[in-house]
Amino acid sequence: MFIRKAFYWWLFPSAVVLPVWLLIGWAVFHPSGWAFVGLLIICPILFIAQLAIGGIIAARKTVRDARAVSWYDVGLLTAWHASIVVFGCFIDGVSNWVAVLGILLGLATFWVSLWELVTEARMRVKQTFEAYERAAQPQQVRRPPAPSGEAIEYIVVEERRDDD
Repeated sequence: MFIRKAFYWWLFPSAVVLPVWLLIGWAVFHPSGWAFVGLLIICPILFIAQLAIGGIIAARKTVRDARAVSWYDVGLLTAWHASIVVFGCFIDGVSNWVAVLGILLGLATFWVSLWELVTEARMRVKQTFEAYERAAQPQQVRRPPAPSGEAIEYIVVEERRDDD
């Protein structure tokens, strides 16, 4: 549970920390000058993607109540964030493949998070409709069973009001 809670708290800070890491990695490992131009495009996109995925994950009621993400989220976020960190090291010959892997993991994280949100929302709507249906059912009055073989006698009293 600790790991799932840690990822919950890491969702939104990662939107700032990981793009900054890419810029720090560029400064430390000094790749070609064109890499910086690419980073100027990639970093804002990564920031928006992290915020969007964090928002989708945080939109689930189970996540907000437990303040912990699901294990699917933990696995995908771990792989995605690790690929971003490795990409930020700008290793020759590997960076291109890690970038492609990072994009694919980002898309997978987005779609799995969206699937979890829709599935949970569908379940909650179904429960709400079932509760409304139960509340709308006419109330049945239970009468004690009649003793066997005996007739039950009902006395009906009618009241008349003559306002004339």
